[in-house]
Amino acid sequence: MSETQNKLLKAAISLAAAGVVFFLPFASWGIQLSPIEIRVIAMFVMAALFWILEPIPIWTTSVMVITLSLLCVSNGSLSFLMPERYDKAAVSSILDDAIGKGINPEIVGKLKENVENRLNKKTKLDAEEVRMTLGFQLMDAYEKIDLNAQELSREGKTEEAAGQESIAAQLKTAAGRLYSKEITARIQGLQFVNTMQQKSTMATFADPIIMLFLGGFFLAAAATKYRLDMNLAKVLLKPFGTNPKFVLLGLMSVTALFSMFMSNTATAAMMLAILTPVLALFTPEDKGRAAFALAIPIAANLGGIGTPIGTPPNAIALKALQGMGLDVSFGKWLMFGIPFVIVMILIAWLLLLWLFPISQKKLELQVGGKFLRTPKAIIVYVTFAVTVLLWVTGKGVHGLDSNTIAMIPIAVFAITETITKEDLKKMGWDVLWLVAGGFALGLALQDTGLAKNLIGSIPFAQWSPFPLMVGTGIICLFMATFMSHTATASLLIPIIAVVGVNMGDNLAPLGGVTALLVSVAFASSLGMSLPISTPPNALAYATGLVSSKGMAISGVILGILGMILTYVMMMILAQCHAF
Repeated sequence: MSETQNKLLKAAISLAAAGVVFFLPFASWGIQLSPIEIRVIAMFVMAALFWILEPIPIWTTSVMVITLSLLCVSNGSLSFLMPERYDKAAVSSILDDAIGKGINPEIVGKLKENVENRLNKKTKLDAEEVRMTLGFQLMDAYEKIDLNAQELSREGKTEEAAGQESIAAQLKTAAGRLYSKEITARIQGLQFVNTMQQKSTMATFADPIIMLFLGGFFLAAAATKYRLDMNLAKVLLKPFGTNPKFVLLGLMSVTALFSMFMSNTATAAMMLAILTPVLALFTPEDKGRAAFALAIPIAANLGGIGTPIGTPPNAIALKALQGMGLDVSFGKWLMFGIPFVIVMILIAWLLLLWLFPISQKKLELQVGGKFLRTPKAIIVYVTFAVTVLLWVTGKGVHGLDSNTIAMIPIAVFAITETITKEDLKKMGWDVLWLVAGGFALGLALQDTGLAKNLIGSIPFAQWSPFPLMVGTGIICLFMATFMSHTATASLLIPIIAVVGVNMGDNLAPLGGVTALLVSVAFASSLGMSLPISTPPNALAYATGLVSSKGMAISGVILGILGMILTYVMMMILAQCHAF
């Protein structure tokens, strides 16, 4: 079979699978999904298979995802694909019943028009949003008519003023009726169809994380151009000797340590920037190059697990625990987070050596000279140091987040012409589009409410303790592979927290609610099987040394082993009464 035929077969399989999903009888399985949500599932399956099988370059799959989202799922999609977002007749009837009779139909008609206009502009619709919109419009109309009544009274038009006051009072009463038991039930019974927003979908091309990537690209390009990468690499590698295996472990340890206290993406961008001269020492056929390139994102993803501030899912879990009155201090998190990271780094190191055996016997950088001292080289050194220092110290010290900091090298290098137009052409712009597609897919799952509905349809409360912990971990791991880790944790942790509290002492042998939420946070960070799973993965893929297949194999193995280690560790800590 020729390469073209092979790619066509892979594409056909992916499209056929998406087609099958599109016509699945979800309703007969008790899962109520809107046409928009079914389209998102079909698009999700197609994109996942395209990213894994690669019938076309994976960055082009991302572009396809964004385009299909705009055409078929967004609020700016093709007109014949746009569904009604809510039952307008039902909302109109609720408003009529709240107001009652006796008000000029023209006033009621204007009210309904205003309600419809405001609801059509809402990004996400739910029952409470409808009630708030109805209440706002009723009170707005009340205030306007009440002011008119006061004006008429001042003019001596007592009879007309009394009529206006009566209408105003009726509208104010109607706003209160929206919270009555009967009308609340009717509002809660409304069905909604949410779509992606066209603007937010387009904005994935310029997401703040994309700017963080671009800042990393500028740093890497400048470091290579002015030999900063080679000099830094030599300094950092010196303590680990010249044996490639131990150099690999050293780089993973340094990366994991940095990512415990700074953005995982910023850490990966920084470490990959100084890894270039190391990779140049390998022969083209040496699989060790892939091991070194893949080691950075793996270590960055794992390192963030070690501290409460290392990655957003940790902070989300910690906040949920504190909200339930469960005190997990910074030190207590380190007590189980650091050992977990150490063990996982060692496992990952051995796995990489097994999957990508290193042929090179010795790594020794031959730096032809000292640090350059030209004006532009000094600009690079200072900018690199300032950027890394700002990343490491964090927002709490200076108020800047990692994405904003990444703009500093872009601006400085552009203004000083340290990076030229020719340098820009060599950067991995395709990687930015690849990441944007991943963001768009995650956005589709969130904006349409699909992820929330699917999670809501899973009967977590009916599961016994151990299956609950394992099941939520697997679900979280799968979701985090295709969605933002932060979004995954934000969606799952509040639901799992409620279920865990309701299970009471049944969870005690496994560490209680604390262990349950910590395991979900860990699972969020372990979803790293695809280039789109995490920004560090995409950065490593941009080197051209890592295949999506190799990343998938290592990511799946580490994900499974990481979850097993999590459960074992949680049960040991429970027996030690750590929670």
